[in-house]
Amino acid sequence: MFCYIILHYQVEEETINCVNKLKRIDGNHKIVIVDNNSPNGSGRRLQEKYKGCEDIDIILYDKNNGFARGNNVGCKFAKEKYNPDFYVVMNNDIEITQPDFETKVEEIYHQDCFDILGPDIYSTTYKVHQSPKTIKRTTIEDATKLKATYQKRVRSKFIVPIRCYLKKIPFLKKVKDEARRNASGVDYKKKYYDVPLHGSCVIFSKSYMDKRVEAFFPKTFFYYEMEILDYEAQKYGFKEVYNPSINVLHHQNVSTNATYKNEIKKVQFMNEQNYRSIESFLEEYNNK
Repeated sequence: MFCYIILHYQVEEETINCVNKLKRIDGNHKIVIVDNNSPNGSGRRLQEKYKGCEDIDIILYDKNNGFARGNNVGCKFAKEKYNPDFYVVMNNDIEITQPDFETKVEEIYHQDCFDILGPDIYSTTYKVHQSPKTIKRTTIEDATKLKATYQKRVRSKFIVPIRCYLKKIPFLKKVKDEARRNASGVDYKKKYYDVPLHGSCVIFSKSYMDKRVEAFFPKTFFYYEMEILDYEAQKYGFKEVYNPSINVLHHQNVSTNATYKNEIKKVQFMNEQNYRSIESFLEEYNNK
Protein backbone atom coordinates (compact mmCIF):
# COMPACT_ATOMS: atom_id res chain seq x y z
CA MET A 1 0.00 0.00 0.00
CA PHE A 2 1.02 3.59 -0.70
CA CYS A 3 0.12 6.55 1.50
CA TYR A 4 0.34 10.10 0.13
CA ILE A 5 0.97 12.75 2.78
CA ILE A 6 0.03 16.24 1.58
CA LEU A 7 0.80 19.35 3.59
CA HIS A 8 -1.94 21.93 3.12
CA TYR A 9 -1.82 25.65 3.88
CA GLN A 10 -4.37 28.17 2.64
CA VAL A 11 -4.57 27.28 -1.08
CA GLU A 12 -7.67 25.08 -1.20
CA GLU A 13 -7.96 24.68 -4.97
CA GLU A 14 -4.36 23.50 -5.26
CA THR A 15 -4.92 20.74 -2.71
CA ILE A 16 -8.18 19.64 -4.39
CA ASN A 17 -6.46 19.51 -7.80
CA CYS A 18 -3.62 17.50 -6.25
CA VAL A 19 -6.07 14.97 -4.77
CA ASN A 20 -8.01 14.68 -8.04
CA LYS A 21 -4.83 13.81 -9.91
CA LEU A 22 -3.73 11.30 -7.28
CA LYS A 23 -7.01 9.46 -7.79
CA ARG A 24 -5.92 8.71 -11.37
CA ILE A 25 -2.88 6.73 -10.24
CA ASP A 26 -3.19 2.96 -10.53
CA GLY A 27 -2.85 0.97 -7.33
CA ASN A 28 -3.87 0.71 -3.70
CA HIS A 29 -3.35 3.96 -1.84
CA LYS A 30 -4.60 6.30 0.86
CA ILE A 31 -4.33 10.10 1.09
CA VAL A 32 -3.56 11.96 4.32
CA ILE A 33 -3.92 15.76 4.22
CA VAL A 34 -2.39 17.76 7.05
CA ASP A 35 -3.83 21.26 7.38
CA ASN A 36 -1.18 23.48 8.97
CA ASN A 37 -3.79 25.58 10.80
CA SER A 38 -4.79 27.61 7.73
CA PRO A 39 -6.25 30.92 8.98
CA ASN A 40 -8.69 31.12 6.04
CA GLY A 41 -10.61 28.04 7.25
CA SER A 42 -9.72 25.98 4.18
CA GLY A 43 -8.74 22.98 6.31
CA ARG A 44 -12.26 22.67 7.71
CA ARG A 45 -13.75 23.07 4.25
CA LEU A 46 -11.55 20.23 3.00
CA GLN A 47 -12.66 18.14 5.96
CA GLU A 48 -16.28 18.75 5.03
CA LYS A 49 -15.65 18.10 1.32
CA TYR A 50 -14.01 14.72 1.90
CA LYS A 51 -16.22 13.60 4.77
CA GLY A 52 -17.19 10.01 4.13
CA CYS A 53 -14.29 9.34 1.71
CA GLU A 54 -12.65 6.20 3.10
CA ASP A 55 -9.42 6.78 1.18
CA ILE A 56 -8.87 10.36 2.42
CA ASP A 57 -8.05 11.55 5.94
CA ILE A 58 -7.90 15.21 6.99
CA ILE A 59 -5.81 16.21 10.00
CA LEU A 60 -6.52 19.68 11.38
CA TYR A 61 -3.25 20.62 13.03
CA ASP A 62 -3.72 23.07 15.91
CA LYS A 63 -0.88 25.37 14.79
CA ASN A 64 1.29 26.12 11.79
CA ASN A 65 4.45 24.21 12.65
CA GLY A 66 6.03 24.33 9.21
CA PHE A 67 7.23 21.64 6.82
CA ALA A 68 9.06 19.06 8.92
CA ARG A 69 6.75 18.88 11.93
CA GLY A 70 3.61 19.07 9.80
CA ASN A 71 4.77 16.17 7.65
CA ASN A 72 5.91 14.26 10.73
CA VAL A 73 2.32 14.45 12.01
CA GLY A 74 1.04 13.07 8.70
CA CYS A 75 3.60 10.26 8.57
CA LYS A 76 2.92 9.25 12.16
CA PHE A 77 -0.84 9.15 11.49
CA ALA A 78 -0.33 7.10 8.32
CA LYS A 79 1.95 4.65 10.12
CA GLU A 80 -0.45 4.12 13.00
CA LYS A 81 -3.58 3.80 10.87
CA TYR A 82 -2.32 2.12 7.67
CA ASN A 83 1.33 1.04 8.16
CA PRO A 84 1.89 1.39 4.38
CA ASP A 85 4.80 0.03 2.35
CA PHE A 86 5.62 3.50 1.00
CA TYR A 87 5.04 7.06 2.23
CA VAL A 88 4.95 9.68 -0.55
CA VAL A 89 5.47 13.03 1.17
CA MET A 90 4.55 15.80 -1.26
CA ASN A 91 3.62 19.45 -1.49
CA ASN A 92 0.11 20.23 -2.65
CA ASP A 93 1.67 21.91 -5.71
CA ILE A 94 3.13 18.60 -6.96
CA GLU A 95 1.50 16.80 -9.89
CA ILE A 96 2.19 13.11 -10.51
CA THR A 97 1.49 12.45 -14.18
CA GLN A 98 2.48 8.75 -14.42
CA PRO A 99 -0.50 6.39 -13.93
CA ASP A 100 1.98 3.56 -13.14
CA PHE A 101 3.92 5.68 -10.60
CA GLU A 102 3.39 3.14 -7.81
CA THR A 103 4.48 0.20 -9.95
CA LYS A 104 7.67 2.05 -10.87
CA VAL A 105 8.43 2.86 -7.21
CA GLU A 106 7.98 -0.80 -6.28
CA GLU A 107 10.33 -1.84 -9.10
CA ILE A 108 12.97 0.61 -7.87
CA TYR A 109 12.63 -0.73 -4.34
CA HIS A 110 13.15 -4.30 -5.54
CA GLN A 111 16.32 -3.13 -7.33
CA ASP A 112 17.79 -0.87 -4.65
CA CYS A 113 16.00 -1.44 -1.31
CA PHE A 114 16.03 2.31 -0.68
CA ASP A 115 15.16 4.08 2.54
CA ILE A 116 14.60 7.43 0.82
CA LEU A 117 13.75 7.88 -2.88
CA GLY A 118 13.59 11.04 -4.96
CA PRO A 119 11.94 11.43 -8.38
CA ASP A 120 12.91 13.80 -11.16
CA ILE A 121 11.15 17.04 -10.15
CA TYR A 122 10.56 19.62 -12.88
CA SER A 123 9.61 23.12 -11.77
CA THR A 124 7.01 24.53 -14.15
CA THR A 125 7.58 27.91 -12.48
CA TYR A 126 11.35 28.17 -13.04
CA LYS A 127 11.72 25.68 -15.93
CA VAL A 128 14.44 23.66 -14.18
CA HIS A 129 14.92 20.14 -12.85
CA GLN A 130 15.28 20.39 -9.08
CA SER A 131 16.44 17.01 -7.84
CA PRO A 132 19.02 16.03 -6.77
CA LYS A 133 19.91 19.40 -5.26
CA THR A 134 23.62 18.64 -5.66
CA ILE A 135 25.89 15.61 -5.89
CA LYS A 136 27.86 16.78 -2.85
CA ARG A 137 26.80 15.43 0.53
CA THR A 138 25.91 17.72 3.43
CA THR A 139 28.72 18.49 5.88
CA ILE A 140 28.89 20.43 9.13
CA GLU A 141 31.55 22.66 7.57
CA ASP A 142 29.36 23.62 4.59
CA ALA A 143 26.39 24.23 6.87
CA THR A 144 28.50 26.55 9.03
CA LYS A 145 29.55 28.60 5.98
CA LEU A 146 25.97 28.75 4.70
CA LYS A 147 24.71 29.89 8.09
CA ALA A 148 27.11 32.85 7.93
CA THR A 149 25.82 33.72 4.44
CA TYR A 150 22.19 33.73 5.54
CA GLN A 151 23.07 35.63 8.70
CA LYS A 152 24.46 38.47 6.56
CA ARG A 153 21.33 38.49 4.40
CA VAL A 154 19.05 38.58 7.44
CA ARG A 155 20.94 41.40 9.14
CA SER A 156 21.46 43.61 6.08
CA LYS A 157 18.77 46.08 4.99
CA PHE A 158 20.13 46.27 1.45
CA ILE A 159 21.13 42.78 0.26
CA VAL A 160 17.60 41.42 -0.27
CA PRO A 161 16.15 44.45 -2.15
CA ILE A 162 19.21 44.57 -4.41
CA ARG A 163 19.07 40.84 -5.14
CA CYS A 164 15.31 41.04 -5.85
CA TYR A 165 15.90 43.88 -8.28
CA LEU A 166 18.70 42.06 -10.09
CA LYS A 167 16.56 38.91 -10.41
CA LYS A 168 14.10 40.90 -12.51
CA ILE A 169 16.74 41.50 -15.19
CA PRO A 170 16.29 38.52 -17.59
CA PHE A 171 19.93 38.33 -18.71
CA LEU A 172 21.32 38.32 -15.17
CA LYS A 173 18.73 35.79 -14.03
CA LYS A 174 19.65 33.48 -16.92
CA VAL A 175 23.37 33.76 -16.14
CA LYS A 176 22.76 33.05 -12.44
CA ASP A 177 20.51 30.04 -13.12
CA GLU A 178 23.05 28.58 -15.54
CA ALA A 179 25.88 29.07 -13.05
CA ARG A 180 23.84 27.36 -10.33
CA ARG A 181 23.11 24.36 -12.56
CA ASN A 182 26.78 24.01 -13.51
CA ALA A 183 27.92 24.31 -9.89
CA SER A 184 25.60 21.53 -8.73
CA GLY A 185 27.21 19.02 -11.08
CA VAL A 186 23.85 17.26 -11.51
CA ASP A 187 22.70 15.43 -14.62
CA TYR A 188 19.03 14.86 -13.83
CA LYS A 189 18.86 12.02 -16.40
CA LYS A 190 21.28 9.87 -14.37
CA LYS A 191 20.57 7.69 -11.35
CA TYR A 192 22.37 8.82 -8.18
CA TYR A 193 22.96 7.24 -4.80
CA ASP A 194 23.33 9.09 -1.50
CA VAL A 195 22.79 12.68 -2.61
CA PRO A 196 20.58 15.47 -1.15
CA LEU A 197 17.12 15.18 -2.70
CA HIS A 198 14.43 17.83 -3.18
CA GLY A 199 11.76 18.00 -0.50
CA SER A 200 8.73 18.89 -2.61
CA CYS A 201 8.27 15.17 -3.30
CA VAL A 202 10.14 12.43 -1.45
CA ILE A 203 9.30 8.76 -0.87
CA PHE A 204 10.08 6.86 2.32
CA SER A 205 10.04 3.08 2.49
CA LYS A 206 8.43 1.16 5.34
CA SER A 207 11.88 0.02 6.43
CA TYR A 208 12.93 3.66 6.89
CA MET A 209 9.82 4.59 8.87
CA ASP A 210 10.21 1.49 11.05
CA LYS A 211 13.67 2.72 12.06
CA ARG A 212 12.64 6.30 12.79
CA VAL A 213 10.65 8.04 15.48
CA GLU A 214 10.02 10.96 13.07
CA ALA A 215 10.50 11.18 9.32
CA PHE A 216 12.19 14.61 9.40
CA PHE A 217 14.43 16.44 11.86
CA PRO A 218 11.72 18.30 13.84
CA LYS A 219 13.52 21.48 14.88
CA THR A 220 13.03 23.47 11.67
CA PHE A 221 10.11 25.51 10.36
CA PHE A 222 10.91 25.81 6.65
CA TYR A 223 13.92 25.10 4.40
CA TYR A 224 17.12 23.05 4.71
CA GLU A 225 15.15 19.94 5.70
CA MET A 226 16.57 17.74 2.95
CA GLU A 227 20.17 18.72 3.61
CA ILE A 228 19.63 17.72 7.24
CA LEU A 229 18.01 14.47 6.09
CA ASP A 230 21.02 13.79 3.87
CA TYR A 231 23.36 14.35 6.83
CA GLU A 232 21.28 12.00 8.98
CA ALA A 233 21.32 9.42 6.17
CA GLN A 234 25.12 9.47 6.28
CA LYS A 235 25.17 9.35 10.07
CA TYR A 236 22.70 6.49 10.51
CA GLY A 237 23.28 4.53 7.30
CA PHE A 238 20.04 5.26 5.41
CA LYS A 239 20.14 4.65 1.67
CA GLU A 240 19.12 7.58 -0.56
CA VAL A 241 18.36 7.01 -4.23
CA TYR A 242 17.52 9.43 -7.03
CA ASN A 243 15.87 7.71 -9.98
CA PRO A 244 14.63 9.73 -13.00
CA SER A 245 12.35 6.91 -14.21
CA ILE A 246 9.77 8.45 -11.88
CA ASN A 247 9.02 12.11 -12.46
CA VAL A 248 6.68 14.80 -11.19
CA LEU A 249 5.79 18.40 -11.98
CA HIS A 250 6.26 21.12 -9.37
CA HIS A 251 3.91 24.12 -9.74
CA GLN A 252 6.05 26.00 -7.31
CA ASN A 253 5.55 28.51 -4.48
CA VAL A 254 1.75 28.48 -4.54
CA SER A 255 1.28 28.58 -0.75
CA THR A 256 4.21 30.95 -0.16
CA ASN A 257 2.97 33.33 -2.85
CA ALA A 258 -0.51 33.28 -1.32
CA THR A 259 0.99 34.33 2.01
CA TYR A 260 3.59 36.83 0.75
CA LYS A 261 2.43 39.05 -2.09
CA ASN A 262 5.55 41.21 -1.75
CA GLU A 263 8.65 39.62 -3.31
CA ILE A 264 11.08 41.26 -0.89
CA LYS A 265 9.12 40.05 2.15
CA LYS A 266 8.96 36.55 0.67
CA VAL A 267 12.74 36.42 0.18
CA GLN A 268 13.32 37.84 3.66
CA PHE A 269 11.12 35.07 5.06
CA MET A 270 13.07 32.43 3.11
CA ASN A 271 16.42 33.80 4.30
CA GLU A 272 15.32 33.95 7.92
CA GLN A 273 13.92 30.42 7.88
CA ASN A 274 17.04 29.02 6.20
CA TYR A 275 19.19 30.71 8.84
CA ARG A 276 17.08 29.37 11.71
CA SER A 277 16.97 25.84 10.26
CA ILE A 278 20.74 25.67 9.83
CA GLU A 279 21.25 27.12 13.30
CA SER A 280 18.99 24.43 14.82
CA PHE A 281 20.78 21.71 12.87
CA LEU A 282 24.23 22.87 13.97
CA GLU A 283 23.16 23.18 17.59
CA GLU A 284 21.85 19.61 17.53
CA TYR A 285 24.80 17.93 15.84
CA ASN A 286 27.67 20.04 17.12
CA ASN A 287 26.49 19.23 20.64
CA LYS A 288 26.52 15.53 19.80
